[in-house]
Parts: sequence; C-alpha cells; structure tokens
Amino acid sequence: MDQKIDRRIRKTRSALKNAYIELMEQYSEKEITVSMITQFADLNRATFYAHYSNKTEFLEEILYDALEGLKEAIIGPFVQKAKIQTDTLTPTTERIFAYIEQNKKIFHALYVGHNDFKANLEALFYDIFSKDIFIETESTFGEVNYDMFLHYQTNATLGLLLYWIKSKFKYPATYMMKQLTILSNTKINNLRRM
Repeated sequence: MDQKIDRRIRKTRSALKNAYIELMEQYSEKEITVSMITQFADLNRATFYAHYSNKTEFLEEILYDALEGLKEAIIGPFVQKAKIQTDTLTPTTERIFAYIEQNKKIFHALYVGHNDFKANLEALFYDIFSKDIFIETESTFGEVNYDMFLHYQTNATLGLLLYWIKSKFKYPATYMMKQLTILSNTKINNLRRM
C-alpha cells in the first residue's frame, strides 16, 4: 500500500516538474504561475499545494534533484576505483556531460529560471572536491594552494558547463567531454599582443 502511495506522489511531482520545464521553453520564469504549471500538468492547484507550500519550495526541489544526480555522476566512478588519471578522458568527465545532456531541459530551465543556480552548482563542485575527491597536483613553479586551485578549477569547469547550457547544447556531450580534457591538459606557452 505504501509503495502505491509513494509511486503516485512521485508521478504527481514528476508531472508538475515536467510541466514547469516545458513551460520554461515558452515563458520566462516570472511569467510562470502555479496555475499555469498545474493546468499544463492536467492537475488542480490543490494538488500542487498538497506537495509544496509555494513555488519557491517547488523550484528548490527541482534544483536539489538535479544537483544530487550530478553529484552521483561525479562520485560514481570512485566506487570502483580509488584513483583516476586525468591525462585522458576520465569516467567522471564522461558522466558529468552525459548526465547534463540527458537532463538538458532541466539544466536549461534552472540556468534561466533559478537565481541561485550558478552559486549552487559552484558550491556543489567545491564541496565534492574538498570533501569527497582530492585532486593531486604538481607544479614546477612552486607549491599549489589547494583552496585557490579548487576555486580556479571549479570556475574553469563551470565556465565550460555554463557556456554549453547557455548555448542550448550547441555541441554534443562527446565533443564537450573531449574539449574539457584538452583544455585541462593545455599548457599556455606565451601571451602576445594581437
């Protein structure tokens, strides 16, 4: 009996989220009301309020679910391996881009509609690489400040991910995976005036 209720709850919440994501393709976040979401999902407003106290709580759940899935994609390869080489395409890179591509409508909706999406994405990456995964570094120029390195690396990776989302996934995930690997292993030789 409990599984049936859980399944119905999941189905209803999924319908509401899918409605919101589809509406984000046509309207700005500010234009989308609870009434529009429920009407598009073929549900009534009371059903929405039986699950969420307001639209903000609803959006927070969408964000939480998307980020939890991304976290699982990043950490997943470490279940079977303790160490991953980064000079070639890594399983973590593959899973990040594959997950975002599979959920591209959600990520695009969050990118354009959730004020704190970028900050939450940055916090997720920083948290993972300061608590769950350690990045081994090497520099011929001196000692690497790990905290600074994490901010640098996080923002470089996020810059690429946000570029991809903003471009509405102009390139396939396989191309983006390859580019992240290339960019991460690119040595800058000189700077010259153009």
